[in-house]
Amino acid sequence: MRLDELRQLNTLLTGANAPADVFMSLRDRSLRGDVRALALANELRRLQGLANPERFMGNPPAQDLAREIQARLLEWHAGALAALVTEPMMEPMTESMTESMTEPRTVEAAIEAPAAWLSAAPVEEVVEPPRRERVGAGFAVTAGANRYQLDGRLILGDIAAVHRGRGVEGPRAGLEVAAKVALDRADNGLILAEIEALRRLHGAEGAQRRQVPELLDLFQSGECAGSIMPWLVGFDGVALRERFPGGLPPEHVIWIGRRLLSVAGFAHRQGVVHANIEPAHVIVRPEDHHVSLVDWCWSVVEPARTRQGFRVYNADYSAPEVKEKRPPLPAADLYSIGRCLLFFLGGDLTSGEMPAQVDDRLQRFVRYLTRPSPLQRAQDAWDMYAELERVRAAIHGPHRFQEFVVQGGE
Repeated sequence: MRLDELRQLNTLLTGANAPADVFMSLRDRSLRGDVRALALANELRRLQGLANPERFMGNPPAQDLAREIQARLLEWHAGALAALVTEPMMEPMTESMTESMTEPRTVEAAIEAPAAWLSAAPVEEVVEPPRRERVGAGFAVTAGANRYQLDGRLILGDIAAVHRGRGVEGPRAGLEVAAKVALDRADNGLILAEIEALRRLHGAEGAQRRQVPELLDLFQSGECAGSIMPWLVGFDGVALRERFPGGLPPEHVIWIGRRLLSVAGFAHRQGVVHANIEPAHVIVRPEDHHVSLVDWCWSVVEPARTRQGFRVYNADYSAPEVKEKRPPLPAADLYSIGRCLLFFLGGDLTSGEMPAQVDDRLQRFVRYLTRPSPLQRAQDAWDMYAELERVRAAIHGPHRFQEFVVQGGE
């Protein structure tokens, strides 16, 4: 099957007379601006994946053809970018723009991400697009064969509005979904950065994909980018902590911590640093101990290659190196996870002190995660995942599922 795909791609490129013969997004007149560039980048990424020489190990002729196809794809992509420039659209962004993205930003700031390294799903237009003044209004989104009916804003954040809704037509009819829509064109880059991170993570193998939101569709509302994802049932970390004024039971904080470390370790191996882990971005489903890590808008992808810097600084949860404008490292996520555990345990975010009932071994683990120097703190999320299991076993003995009872609705 892989060889057949390679041959079909070779036939496509051999018969092409113009970039639009290779990239369907150039033929879809409903796409504009950043979203058209986003769809084009997705097509390039997908086709490059089909022609990855590593897929044909042991078949030298196929590997040679794959390398040739890779070079031809880049030539056609250059022509496609030139075609985009001639259109009346928002200015397409290039990877060179990442060189200036080294300053940490406050939550109020937004950064436009380079479309050249983004991947996305096919996109369509919004019917009755959501605008700032449409605070209470619902709207519909059509994306491919799917149509969604969405409610008015459920959550209004700093860079996006989140709407809850349901698929009403197509394969996803009846599915409960969340739509995230940028508030301004200036916020598009953060929406697209999340799309890049989610595509990369869901393109990898690992059970932790279940802990990362799945991108269902991408759409465009005027000049603003939007995404559709499944609605996640559970408590965010802030709401969960409010139900335990003295802190969550430590045995439950441990499994929450282990799941956070596992999804962070999975992301780090794919070259993605979340870079903004805080309790509000942790969704806990008590009945089956499922934990999701959401809001990847501030994520950093392969910082050594893209030269991206941290995009947001959170005084309570960001590592010191974020404020100091140092290059992003996975250790920053481990610091943030440690701060989340401190918060869940009922600790003091200012002093770092934890309640006396928290076992000393667990306290030492949290302090190791939150050491100020990234060189003196934990470096590998998977190592810390295993270490936290050793701490759990030492404190609580053999593993057993313990029901987590939380009062109140989600």
